[in-house]
Amino acid sequence: MAEKNDLQFTSCPVCVGNGVNDKGLKCSNCAGLGLGVFYFGKFYYWGLIFGRAMIKLRHLKKNLHLILNLVVFILGILGLIALGWWIWLISNHSNDLTSFAFWQIKHWLILAFWISVIADMFIIYRISEEEVIKQKIDKPKYNEKNDVSEMPNNWRQLSKAKAKYKIEVSFGFNYEAIKVLEDAYILADTAKNGQVCAKHLFFSLLKNNNVLAIFSRLNLNLSELIAKVENQLVLLPSNQGKTFLSNELKEILISAYLTARDSGQKKVKPAYLILPILAKDKILSEVLYELEVDSDKINNVIQWFAVSEKMVDNYHLYRAKAHLKPSGNMDRAYTAIATPVLNHFAFDLTLTAKWGRLALCVGRKKEIEAIWQNLESNQFGIILVGEVGVGKNTIIGQIAHLMVEENVPKILKDKRLMELDLPRLLSGASPEKAEERLLVILDEVSRAGNIILYINNIENLMGITAGEEQSLDLSEVLANAIERKNLICLTTSTNENYAKYLENKPLGNVLAKIIISEPEINQAIQIVESKINFFEAKHKVYFSYNSIAKAVDLTDKYIHDKYLPAKAIEILESIAVGVAKTKGINSLVTENDVAKVVSEITKIPVAKITESESEALLNLEEKIHQRMVDQVEAVSMVSASLRRARAGLREMKRPIASFLFMGPTGVGKTELAKTVAEVYFKDEEYMIRLDMSEYQHPDSVEKMIGNSDGALGYLTEAVRKMPFSLILLDEFEKAHPDILNLFLQVMDDGRLTDAQGKTIDFTNSIIIATSNVGAVFIQDNIVAGVGMEEIKQKLINEHLNKVLRPELINRFDGIIVFKPLSIEDVRQIAKIMLAKVGKMLEAKGFGFNVSDEGIKKIAQEGFDPKFGARPLRRLIQEKIENEIANKILSGNIKRRDVIIIDDNGLVLIEKGKKL
Repeated sequence: MAEKNDLQFTSCPVCVGNGVNDKGLKCSNCAGLGLGVFYFGKFYYWGLIFGRAMIKLRHLKKNLHLILNLVVFILGILGLIALGWWIWLISNHSNDLTSFAFWQIKHWLILAFWISVIADMFIIYRISEEEVIKQKIDKPKYNEKNDVSEMPNNWRQLSKAKAKYKIEVSFGFNYEAIKVLEDAYILADTAKNGQVCAKHLFFSLLKNNNVLAIFSRLNLNLSELIAKVENQLVLLPSNQGKTFLSNELKEILISAYLTARDSGQKKVKPAYLILPILAKDKILSEVLYELEVDSDKINNVIQWFAVSEKMVDNYHLYRAKAHLKPSGNMDRAYTAIATPVLNHFAFDLTLTAKWGRLALCVGRKKEIEAIWQNLESNQFGIILVGEVGVGKNTIIGQIAHLMVEENVPKILKDKRLMELDLPRLLSGASPEKAEERLLVILDEVSRAGNIILYINNIENLMGITAGEEQSLDLSEVLANAIERKNLICLTTSTNENYAKYLENKPLGNVLAKIIISEPEINQAIQIVESKINFFEAKHKVYFSYNSIAKAVDLTDKYIHDKYLPAKAIEILESIAVGVAKTKGINSLVTENDVAKVVSEITKIPVAKITESESEALLNLEEKIHQRMVDQVEAVSMVSASLRRARAGLREMKRPIASFLFMGPTGVGKTELAKTVAEVYFKDEEYMIRLDMSEYQHPDSVEKMIGNSDGALGYLTEAVRKMPFSLILLDEFEKAHPDILNLFLQVMDDGRLTDAQGKTIDFTNSIIIATSNVGAVFIQDNIVAGVGMEEIKQKLINEHLNKVLRPELINRFDGIIVFKPLSIEDVRQIAKIMLAKVGKMLEAKGFGFNVSDEGIKKIAQEGFDPKFGARPLRRLIQEKIENEIANKILSGNIKRRDVIIIDDNGLVLIEKGKKL
């Protein structure tokens, strides 16, 4: 359902759409039609007259009808009492059976009974007449065309046109919708606004329980909304003239009628007025937007309510539509042939639909229309191709529903839709037996003439052959039957199986392919909503609309090995179970509940940024410098990128960030990558590290993305399992050019397809490549006092361009040059490294102290301008950690002893106090 923004309304030029002249009489030019629209060969207009007197008269008439119905009902009850009393009197005073002849009026009680019977017949007649008079919205018919060529081309001709071409839409509104309109009229008349406009109608809608329920699902602050609308009503101009419905309002009412019509509703309910109002009144639309509600959200919730109502009425609806549909294998003419073998191996989907046991299909009109077009084009085989979970079987179920209603092309009318159970057909049977069963079934279908065959996962028939090599397999047997037009067959398959088993094969060639893609976001939300009532009833929790929308949005963005709507439905059911356990029954499922579960599954922080996390993001540099020494430019650039990513200010189709770190060995390139993993991803384990020197050969591509034989690629499999991660590419320039081309695609599109055809998502990854290119050049220029920016430009132009293609260099978000470490930098690094040693010792119950002079001594011994901090790491391991380990193993150190690093960098032991 959507607002009818494309309708071309036309109004009578004489009465300007009012339908009446200055004297209050019907316009002579349009005969009271006033304003309307041509739609699918008919003219729709609003003809109900409003006024305080007319409103009172309608209410009086309604009340009189109610009183009359009540009086007649009481008479009926009294008549039954009179009959029972008379029977009791006769049974106590006479044994003659002829005395019980109640059709002979011999007693006043019998007279009272017959009067009540006449009264009952009268009320039944009145109710049936009211139902005949009461107009329901006509449903759109299959193959309906919006042709207005036969319609009158002027108002006088239109006023004289046949009644079937003119639809007075007010008869299609239910009592509640008319009541809302009456309230809007009284509101405008009381305020002396002169005409009833969209704002009056919207304010009146806020008193309707169904409309309030819609806004409640949207978590809307109703008090704030009412206050804002009241403020808008105060601004409306005053007019002392007679109050009437504005043309804008009539257009809203007609649009609501047509929207309800196209949605298959019986009556226009108040909820269907909301979207046309917002389409016409941009101020009200802005009011709702300020409250974080837009037309898409309202539309989706209205669809949710509509589907819920349809599910409640499902049984009654399909019983009413299917009263002529046979319950067995016969058609209405009772000419079908028995199909015992088919009945044994198949399910009757039309019979299941008749009893309302198939899930409702939301949307998918285009796909169903494509099926109709192929069938009408004399195509007897159709295959729906799409991934698991996109709704192929639900579409087939909708076809069964439409067949029950007979709202299908002629070729499908008066037919049964039977699903062949392939596992049952093939289980326990040799190829010869399976072929025999299939041939018998095909023969039964062909002879019956009233069966449409449906086979799910049709690829399971491929490769089953009875006999020698020259024999046909089962798929070719079915293909021959379809090609000879012996039967109509609907089938399904996944994209992968279609390409692998069916494409360019005999069976694939006779099946018209219809792609079933993932639904777009709003359609997916509406599909998911159709399942929510079941979850709410089962788990005793309630879902807000925002939680459903959040589940669809987050699973679409972050879960890529499953497909909408199935993946969102799975997530929501697991959330319902969790909320019921943690919060208790009757709890509300919120957006944060959804975000928390998705975060747990994907390891991606998708919840709303908390105050503590916000503070941490704003102070990233400080946190990183707790582990990193100097390299201020690198730390600042990385921190800014992470903040933009967490705030959602980045290109969502690219990785979070991609950097190329350049500089001599041992200056902190890898350490910064580890620090980012710990600070942003909360753990160094969220780092995928690849030594690119191991990928120097052409066949290294297979190591990276796998091969067609089923071997998995290291990179693609690692990212698939851990999409929220930092990818560290050491010595990037040493990789083979084909490998570098892969990363060109990753940094451009944020995805990579592995050898099995699976698309791996890199949009939640940070890519950091390191390179030692120009290391000596950097050191020499630093010593010469050249500025870092000049060094960087020369490094890129004179050194980096020789090993990497310019387009790859330009894909990096930043190229950062790390400067060589100074002795003071190494002293700070030594302090950080020794602090880590201290933490390990404290965890074992030992104390640890290091003097400042000791730190300086160790830093001096571990400093090497060529290798940065790498010698320092080895020095601390050999001189400090090895010495401490030997003392622990020899028993020289006990719990509570304090290990001291003295001014000479030597390990000393200070004995702790005995307990």
